[in-house]
Amino acid sequence: MEPIQNILQTELVSGNTVGHFAGFGVAIFCTLLLAKITQWFFDIQLKKLTARSETVVDDVIAATLARPAQLIVLLLGAELSLQILVLPEWVSQFITNTTTVVVAMLAAFTASRLVDALYQTLVLPWVEKSDTRLDDQIVPIVMRACKVTIWVMAALITFSNLGYDIVSLLTGLGIGGLAVAMAAQDTLANVFGSVTIFADRPFQIGDLVEITGNKGVVEEVGLRTSRIRTMEGALITVPNREMAAHAVTNFSTSGRWRYAGSVGLVYDTPAVELRRAVEALAQIVNAHPHVEDGGARFMEFGDSALGIGFAYFVTEPNAGRYLDAIAEINLSIKERFDAEGWDMAFPSQTVYVAGPVKVSMVAEEQSLARTESAAR
Repeated sequence: MEPIQNILQTELVSGNTVGHFAGFGVAIFCTLLLAKITQWFFDIQLKKLTARSETVVDDVIAATLARPAQLIVLLLGAELSLQILVLPEWVSQFITNTTTVVVAMLAAFTASRLVDALYQTLVLPWVEKSDTRLDDQIVPIVMRACKVTIWVMAALITFSNLGYDIVSLLTGLGIGGLAVAMAAQDTLANVFGSVTIFADRPFQIGDLVEITGNKGVVEEVGLRTSRIRTMEGALITVPNREMAAHAVTNFSTSGRWRYAGSVGLVYDTPAVELRRAVEALAQIVNAHPHVEDGGARFMEFGDSALGIGFAYFVTEPNAGRYLDAIAEINLSIKERFDAEGWDMAFPSQTVYVAGPVKVSMVAEEQSLARTESAAR
């Protein structure tokens, strides 16, 4: 044994003996063996276990973790193997720090890939089956937030392992964040407004809405603003804090857009003809091929007209079909009213004089007014 010990203690390079290099070689061999065992476990044993379950979640997790787990074993094994050798202090510290950073980034990358895989497998099918279209907007935002959180946590853990004072760093970030929050109050208000919209769901993507006098189709709901396309084709950007703070009129229901209008008849119209006009309006509305659930009613005695209100829903709507249906129905109403001789009212006033007016008195007052004007 003594000759073998002498051989192992023989110095070769920079204080490293044959024994150091032999130990390094054995450690590398064990690392490769452990990496192979890890690969075998994930590819064979774990697949057998996941195949017995009905859910696909475990299959996704196993497939996502297989390759990164093997790489982490190789990295950690390589670091431990190098620690067997006699290396300068700065080299050892560099290897340790590099391994820490690489393992942390690899873990963050693996977690990010796992989030993507679970999204594709579980979340996306659920989103596609849901009736609302707001989740199509909010789910990608939540996914991005999860990924950002993963990478931030990985960075903090890395800095902590490298010897940095994370408490001081977080304290500095907190003070800076407070200053940023005070300077970006409107932005934060818009973000909270978007959260309110996603929670309450007052409308969906594609709904016809009206807010603060702007009427159009909701095209997008973001973190800061929402975009509405008007019937004229203009794109209006509305801050989410206004969307959450003001009343929103939603004209859509079950994929249909609602329209409500009114028409007035003169007060000389007999009650029989008024009833016929109401019935004719209901027939015209319901006769349109792209309209359903239409109706008409005598609504009010207005200042200058007998008000008849009507409403209907346009099916499978878009801006063009919606406007075409309104125009066609309005034209049919005008044609029918003209054919029946029903006079539409317009704003007017009737002045009743209590007694006869003496023309001579009026002429005298006008003459006096002209004289005073000339004297001035």
